[in-house]
Amino acid sequence: MSADDRRASIIAVTMPLLREKGRVVSTKEIARAAGIAEGTIFRVFDSKEDLIDATVHDAFDNSTLLVELAEVERALCLRDRLAAAVAIMQSHLEGVFALMTVLHASGQPMRPPKHDGDAHKRREEATAELDAAFVELIGTDAELLRVSPRQFIGYLRMLTLSSVHPMLGGESSTPEELVDVLLEGALDRTALPPATTPATISAPTPATISAPTPATPSPTTSRKKT
Repeated sequence: MSADDRRASIIAVTMPLLREKGRVVSTKEIARAAGIAEGTIFRVFDSKEDLIDATVHDAFDNSTLLVELAEVERALCLRDRLAAAVAIMQSHLEGVFALMTVLHASGQPMRPPKHDGDAHKRREEATAELDAAFVELIGTDAELLRVSPRQFIGYLRMLTLSSVHPMLGGESSTPEELVDVLLEGALDRTALPPATTPATISAPTPATISAPTPATPSPTTSRKKT
């Protein structure tokens, strides 16, 4: 196994333990879960803290997310492709939030990476890569949208994030429900009167707004003087 593969395998084993126990997890527990000698960890990482920091920041990495999005079956209809993608995003975000919660509860929240002046640039690049993956997922069905694909993706990202964010405390939404609201809107058109359309629900006509009702002349003012 190459050094990179060994590093990735140790991080993969550490992730669920870190979500369960926080930074108090021991290298002995990690080694046991990985099926390796404890000393092997320190041939790859300088210390337990280096391993934990690498694991935390790996949780925010988009690489696995992009691979899973690329594996969504393109033969599915747009609605089903988007639902599959939202399920992947929700799972990724739930893992991130679970990790952040346990680290915060342990009194040892995430630490910024050392000597990382390019963090902001990398975040922008990661967001651009994710947007590009969704644009490719939508494909030629973009012509079915009333907004640009990137604007649509922005809405999708916000709804997906809010559906799993632990601090928002709203009702959870399934991927199918979320996609349905985004594509069709929240308006129940079956409940509208037959002649009512969304465009006429609340918009008064110009005449209603500005045209005063002509005054009816009284008999006195309308009678000719003799």
